[in-house]
Amino acid sequence: MAHARGLVWVCLLIWGSHAWAYTLTCNVQGSFPQMERIVLQPATVTIDISSIGNHLYIKMEGPKLYNMFVNTLISSEFEGTDLTSDSSIWVKRRHIQSKEETEIKIKRQPVMVSAMKDVHRYGKDLKLLVTGPCQLPTH
Repeated sequence: MAHARGLVWVCLLIWGSHAWAYTLTCNVQGSFPQMERIVLQPATVTIDISSIGNHLYIKMEGPKLYNMFVNTLISSEFEGTDLTSDSSIWVKRRHIQSKEETEIKIKRQPVMVSAMKDVHRYGKDLKLLVTGPCQLPTH
């Protein structure tokens, strides 16, 4: 099993002109560090990781507040940054005009997600932090 996980991780880190996709299921908990009294419901999310050419795309889907999307593309509206290392896949996306940021980081061992996005809630600009363990597909 450990060998299979290592092989999957190696496949995830291969960059090139080909395309690949991978999906994780994660049990996450969101929080607003600036408002400790606000407790969000835990959720199960799916994280789709894909690569097309030299660009990396990560989409987290679950309950509305937990939905996030990042990529490494650079356009007139968004600037994406690939911060991937040997220990994690990590992408940050920034809206150029508003400066709002979203980032998703997936650690290798143990497989964990840490994500952040700027949101406007409760009449304030806040950072939503999302963390939790992930399960690799069994097939």
